[in-house]
Amino acid sequence: MTDPKIDLIERRRSFRIDMENEPVDISWHDRDGQAHKIQCPCADFSKGGLRIIYDFAIAEDTEVTFKFQADHPDSQSLTAKVVRCNELTDGKFSIGFQLL
Repeated sequence: MTDPKIDLIERRRSFRIDMENEPVDISWHDRDGQAHKIQCPCADFSKGGLRIIYDFAIAEDTEVTFKFQADHPDSQSLTAKVVRCNELTDGKFSIGFQLL
């Protein structure tokens, strides 16, 4: 098992790319087994994960699949899990994901 303090330090050292709200397709199943597929802006991306801004919360530990430029033939999927979901002052949610 890894030390959470060390993981936090490593995450903070990782270079983050401002994605300038590049659209990303996300799909997942909620705790009730309901399938969801959305497109939303990606706020930032790093070697360990990414963050989106969305209108609704996604539960922590939910596994999701991301796809940037889904209509491009060379587009690849990334798998991640929700590590935090914080409500913003405007009622939207900042959702952080750790790549798996």
